[in-house]
Amino acid sequence: MDKKRLWLISTAVLSATLIFVGYVIKTPYKQQIPSQQGITNTVSVAGEGKSLTAPDTLSINIQISELGKTTKEAQDKANAKITKIKEVLKEFNIPKQNIQTTNVNVYTEYDRSDNKRTLLGYRSQQDLNIKVQWDWFAEKGGNIMNKISEIGEINVNNVNFIVDDKSKSMEEAREKAFNDAKAKAEQLAKLGWLTLGKPTMITEQEIQYYYDRPMYAKEMAMDAGMWNAMNEAALSPGQLELTARVNIVYELK
Repeated sequence: MDKKRLWLISTAVLSATLIFVGYVIKTPYKQQIPSQQGITNTVSVAGEGKSLTAPDTLSINIQISELGKTTKEAQDKANAKITKIKEVLKEFNIPKQNIQTTNVNVYTEYDRSDNKRTLLGYRSQQDLNIKVQWDWFAEKGGNIMNKISEIGEINVNNVNFIVDDKSKSMEEAREKAFNDAKAKAEQLAKLGWLTLGKPTMITEQEIQYYYDRPMYAKEMAMDAGMWNAMNEAALSPGQLELTARVNIVYELK
């Protein structure tokens, strides 16, 4: 074999080897590009939506506070009043599931006048939360609260308007939140000379409820005059604001 032919064969083998190595090196690189672009070509946005809805329920929190010479005496006196309150609620057909004990507390009470500390006894406090339909309360609520006030020495901690069934209002708020996020994503895609693709991830943040205002938000003695005044004032429940928040990740093309 002459030298020229040998040189041609060697050159051909070397060229083939280089092409094969180049293919082996280049092919994985090409395969990595789509996966890398799939990760980096996205945009994450947050959206918020709100809806206003009329309250349908009244939440009333009342407190019973009794002093006794012993813990048992104080608790027995408080329990006796709780029993009377529940009898009134039963008389007005308030369901048991709408009556909830929210706090029970017993502590020592002292007279601290004249720079002295004299034991007066033991104080038992119990909080009871009552939920009633607002339409029903507007018509008959004064009667039931006046009857409870006749038991004596019962305090009202607060009275709030609430929405018992939030599902429809939250659907509206959630849709607004989604549209808000989508509008932001479309704007960002346009600014980047890209096209918005499908969402790849959607998460909803904790739902928040904003109450317009409570009717009462302080402790006061319950008496018939107070509830009569409330009825005469023709109190309006107003509207409550419900907020939904979402986070969405979109593809970018």
